[in-house]
Parts: sequence; structure tokens; C-alpha cells
Amino acid sequence: MTTLEQLETKHNYSFPELYKTLFEADMLNWMRGFELPLTEGLTWAGDVYPTLKENPPLLLHSGGSDFELLTPDDILNFEFPEEWDTEQHHFIPFAKTSEGNVYAFYENVKINGENPIVHIWQDDEAEYIAKNFEDFIFRKMLESSDDIDKDDLYADYGKDNGMELYRTDLQSDLKNIRPYLKNEYVSVLEVAYNGEILETLISYGFRGTKSVKDVIKEMLDFELMSDVFEHEV
Repeated sequence: MTTLEQLETKHNYSFPELYKTLFEADMLNWMRGFELPLTEGLTWAGDVYPTLKENPPLLLHSGGSDFELLTPDDILNFEFPEEWDTEQHHFIPFAKTSEGNVYAFYENVKINGENPIVHIWQDDEAEYIAKNFEDFIFRKMLESSDDIDKDDLYADYGKDNGMELYRTDLQSDLKNIRPYLKNEYVSVLEVAYNGEILETLISYGFRGTKSVKDVIKEMLDFELMSDVFEHEV
């Protein structure tokens, strides 16, 4: 089993306290109790996910339909693309999207003593999206309440009562992360996840007291937010 110490040694990095706490609480592994590759005949959706659903690890449902935490083994054995300038840019990956983009700590910059989170696109750019790991969690969980693609929702929950089933899963995620987040973040998420269901032609959402965009601006904004930089050789 991969340890936090192994990850820190491999990436020459000391993870923030919140990450360490969640790691030790087994909140950062979407393969909890299983190893990759899965035994023949087993699947993540059919065999792993049902064991996680009632006691979900971080962002299991609230990370978005295209989000996936890297397992400890994935982080340990992460292969940086040859075109990334890893001599100039020190990234510590911890999550990815279904399209192959990567979320990572960016050690080159410190904001109030912590490293920001960047979204590394498949092209040659990376974008600042949160000033620290806690803000990243809050932002992802907040965004999961808005602009929910109908096709993605129907694929996961069906067309009958899908938004209420999704709401239940979001609330389950919030219940598990609640002890680790600021009270003000929890309060905003509670309101969002209990909001009235909104519908457009292609998406759903839950009505909060303010729009997601406004909350991000008011609560999470920092000087580098949304700035992009090139990171390839």
C-alpha cells in the first residue's frame, strides 16, 4: 500500500495539512479496498463504486461527471509528459478529468504560505483555479450544483427523479467532508444542495442564494485566479 511518505519523497513535496489529514482518513482513494488492475470480471462502476457510495471519499459525486481523484499509486507512478517543462515548473498531480487534463499543486507559487491548485490543460497552458486545497474542494463542490448536463445526469441517474437522486449523493459527499471544511463553506453548500431545482434546455441546477459565479468571486477570488501560463518546453 502506497504511503503518504512515499508520495512526498517521490515528488519532493510536503503536502498541506488538509491533504495529509484526508489521506490518513482514507478520504482520497476512490479505489478504497481494491487494487488496480481489477480482477477479471470486476468493474469500478459495478463492484467498487457500490462500496463507496454510502461512505463517499472526497468529491466522489460532487467533483463533476468528468472528475476523478488519482489513486495513491497513480500519484506515485505518475509519468509527466515529455513536453512538460518539469525543470521550471514543479507540479504535484492529484486528480484528472476524463479528457486527460490534470489538477495539481503548483509549488512554484505560494499564497499565504500555501501552494495554489492549477488545472493543466492538454495544450500547453495551465490555469490557476484555487489558492489552496480547501478552496479547491469548496469550488468543485459548489460548481457541482450548477450547469448539470442533462445527458450526464440521465446516464448516471435516469430520467425519473434523477435530480433528487443526485441531490442525495451530493448531500452524502457533504456529510463526509463537513468535519474538514470551514463552517462558512459548509453553510453555502447546504443552501445550494437544498435549493429549488432549475431547468434549462440542456441542463439542470439547484438555486442558491447567489449564483455560483458570484460566490466564487466573493469567497474564493485571489490575484492569480483564472490566469494562465505556458508550462511546456
